[in-house]
Amino acid sequence: MKTTFALSTLMMAIMVTSLSAQYDAPGYPSAGAGLGASMAPPTPPVMPSLPPPSYGAPPAYTGMAPTLPPPSVGSPYAGPTMMDPAQQAPMNYGYEQTAQANSWDSTVQQSMGGGTPLLNYSYAEVGYRFVDSKLQGIKGSHGLGVSLVMDLPTIFFLKGSFNWSSGSTDQTVKGAADAEYKLSTITIGGGAFMAITPKFHFVAEMGLIYANFNAEAVKISYTDGGIYVRPSLRYQVVDWLELQGGVTVSSTSDYDSKIIDIGGYFRVMPQLDLNIGADFGDVTRTFKTGARLRW
Repeated sequence: MKTTFALSTLMMAIMVTSLSAQYDAPGYPSAGAGLGASMAPPTPPVMPSLPPPSYGAPPAYTGMAPTLPPPSVGSPYAGPTMMDPAQQAPMNYGYEQTAQANSWDSTVQQSMGGGTPLLNYSYAEVGYRFVDSKLQGIKGSHGLGVSLVMDLPTIFFLKGSFNWSSGSTDQTVKGAADAEYKLSTITIGGGAFMAITPKFHFVAEMGLIYANFNAEAVKISYTDGGIYVRPSLRYQVVDWLELQGGVTVSSTSDYDSKIIDIGGYFRVMPQLDLNIGADFGDVTRTFKTGARLRW
């Protein structure tokens, strides 16, 4: 009985000692330690700081590098965003532009590249002339003609011309020179024009005329002169074609006192035209072709 009581007392002592050691272990508050006292707030966690701007960037190149200026606008080394807007290709919106109605006129106008207008009054003209005389025993003659027109202020201009031709007669003589004849004319005058429209002009011209004809083989020769008046019309049909027509009336008696003339001028270069025309007078008929230079 005593032995059993002693064992029981020993076991009770071991249990009390074990419980006391458990409550006194480090990290655990003892019983009643937090009663009546305020606990300190927990410390917030520290957030990591941001990395510097150069963090993760490749190291700077410390060697020698070229210091060339940036390419200018329009340079072949410039990118597509630095191209000159005037040189950029037009945008294609998925349709084709229709051709102009008068494609030949447009093509000729672009090839001309500008130049002076056809209906101007500063030009020089030279060409070939074939003169067919209505006089008895006189054959046709070949020659040349030259004319010069200079504009004046406002609507006025000056004009001068020289025509010369030589032919043969029906008479047979010993000397060939005696069978030839010569015809020459000179005109000096001026005038004014009125632009009914930019492409349609009315022209009035007047001046002096001199004519000389010499054919010893048929014993016909004369020297004539007088005053002439020539109203005419000039019409620019298209940018490369001009048509002319006029009537010349003069006070001469032996030479043509009335001439009806027609002609056309074809622009082949910005300031150069080719022409063809004819004059029908009461004494001679003339067919001519040549070139006109405008400035």
